Amino acid sequence: MRVAVAENAATDDVTVELLLRDPVELVRLAGATNLAGRPALQAVVAHSDEKWMRAILAHTFARDDDRGLPYDVQILLSEDDFWETRQRIAETTAYAEIFEQLLLDADARVRGRCAANPRITLEQMERLVNDRSWIVRASAAGSGCRYPDDGQLLRLASDRSAGVRWAVVFRPDRPRAALELIAEDTDADNRDHARRALRDEHAIMSEQVIEWAREERRRADRIAPFIGAPR
Repeated sequence: MRVAVAENAATDDVTVELLLRDPVELVRLAGATNLAGRPALQAVVAHSDEKWMRAILAHTFARDDDRGLPYDVQILLSEDDFWETRQRIAETTAYAEIFEQLLLDADARVRGRCAANPRITLEQMERLVNDRSWIVRASAAGSGCRYPDDGQLLRLASDRSAGVRWAVVFRPDRPRAALELIAEDTDADNRDHARRALRDEHAIMSEQVIEWAREERRRADRIAPFIGAPR
């Protein structure tokens, strides 16, 4: 029952704050999912000792391009000890300063997730495409919305890491030339899947996945660019 109350958008702030301190973890986590439009409670959770509450908070506006967490909360979460919290801010932040900081994060999983931010520029994506970690390059190949562009994907199709080339194969909007390169790959799995995709795209991915990728590109085309820090 308390979980349902904690998740209910109609629950008042005082009650949600009480549930964020509940002795049962599941209740506290449920409350952390219900913080949109509650800036005071967002600040409370940003200072929480519980890493998963902070990570859930960072994901609050993951699919809402018109809203975001307050700047000071995002700053806190972008410096969080938990890599998954920083990763989620990398994907969603609209602030240029915060995004640039996360592009330089020591954890490859965080840098790689920057590729999923629909505001990323071509130059910023180029840095991910050339990153020292194959994890970042694979994430760039597989997670980008508007970018990487065809030229970058062609280079990733010849990447030294089989994992990066695999990510290119399963990117719905990669150029056919990238598949043709990987169809001659030294890695048997990459080679086989690229050849199957050349014969029939739907042999390796569903129409729903392809349409989702198209919508992500349209989303990136609609979204406003990064903004500066509030004054």
